[in-house]
Amino acid sequence: AEDGIRDVERSRGLGDVYKRQKEGKVDFSQVITFNLDEYYELPPTHENSYNRFMDDNLFNFINVKRENIHVPQGLVPPDKIDAFCQNYEEAIKKAGGVDIQLLGIGRDGHIGFNEPLSKEDSRMRLVELDPITLNDAVREFSNIKLIPTKAITMGVGTIMEAKKVILIATGDHKASIIKESVEGECSGKVVASYLQKHKNTTFYLDKAAASELTKVSRPWLDGGFDWSKVENRAKAVCFVSEQQKKAIEGLEMKDFELHSLLPLVQAHELGNLKKEIISFLKAKIIPIDHLPTKQKVLVLSPHSDDEFISLGGTLQKLLANSNEIMCAHMTSGTSSVEDCEVQKFIYAKQLHDVATGDKAAAQKTIELVEKITAFLQKKRESRFGFPDIDEMTAIKSIVRKAEAISACNYLGNITCAFLPGAKVDAIWELFKTFKPTVIYACGDLTDPNSPHRICWRAIQK
Repeated sequence: AEDGIRDVERSRGLGDVYKRQKEGKVDFSQVITFNLDEYYELPPTHENSYNRFMDDNLFNFINVKRENIHVPQGLVPPDKIDAFCQNYEEAIKKAGGVDIQLLGIGRDGHIGFNEPLSKEDSRMRLVELDPITLNDAVREFSNIKLIPTKAITMGVGTIMEAKKVILIATGDHKASIIKESVEGECSGKVVASYLQKHKNTTFYLDKAAASELTKVSRPWLDGGFDWSKVENRAKAVCFVSEQQKKAIEGLEMKDFELHSLLPLVQAHELGNLKKEIISFLKAKIIPIDHLPTKQKVLVLSPHSDDEFISLGGTLQKLLANSNEIMCAHMTSGTSSVEDCEVQKFIYAKQLHDVATGDKAAAQKTIELVEKITAFLQKKRESRFGFPDIDEMTAIKSIVRKAEAISACNYLGNITCAFLPGAKVDAIWELFKTFKPTVIYACGDLTDPNSPHRICWRAIQK
């Protein structure tokens, strides 16, 4: 996690558990844990290993006994994988089976690392990872070439033997696969659909992940839908527009009939209905003369490009309205900077030192070039890569800051600030010193574990 984010995430997520344990209200000393999976060939100390993740985010903070922790090991020799998997299954049986199985879900419908076409009675084994799974892992590994292509996973059959299954999904990127898992055919094409057969399974979803379920996307099918509310009529009209791939103006009676919405257009004449909804949607757009004028505007951005991606046009209008604007960035964003950018930076520095005749600076830069070049060579030779050395991280931070300053200067007179992470104290200090009258917070909130959502939690706090 980037600067300060993990602390915020932990305090918000499992903070209550740690507090209750400290107060003696919860006890993990008799709990036995079995993790679902682990990347094959990935060392347990690697930053993307599930062994390390569990230690960093749970086991190191609760009183669970080390001998009661079971996590698949990615470094099992190939000729011992079958025995390892069998022993893991036996350990589960010896513990009395799994009482509560906690699952996530992949965009391809996998649970654990049981990829599409996994059999319902499959047991723990070594598997090849699906291309969708590999692409989704790029965010953690930064480069698809560094992602392990195999994993050891608990089987579908093992999961189905759990007394209770809880599946948690968040974000609109999971909406379509949740719909297939809950409402679609039960088959290996979407492995999570097997859970339809489990006697005690509960899906816990946020609004975004549940958005394509029929009950949510077409609530009028249940009957008793309140058509007197314009927002409800707008939801239905927009749904038909999206499904039929037509502009609202071009919708016809037959389009509504296809989606069981004839009662709506019969109660509200179609032409008037379309005009009403278009006006309703237009009213959501804020004209420039309604935006703040001559105010102190603070824009809080997780990374040094989020304000331009999500607020670029508005920033231009705020400048036109003579506002004093500060953009404050809450993470370093170094994970988005490619290694080649660091190389360009140090080569430019080296050329600058030679051109200015600064021999002392040139010598230091030569030493830095040699150190970074040697590190990058070692990193390229490593199968799964490893964290950047301090010098790399420092330069990547400078690159991101320079990009932010350049973008702010391009737009106009915008002040750039850089916070030491998503830290509540730092945000509060900025509020006190800048004294904003208007605050904008940028970001994508559909992923609850993203820096965007974590930064938003810190702002709220």
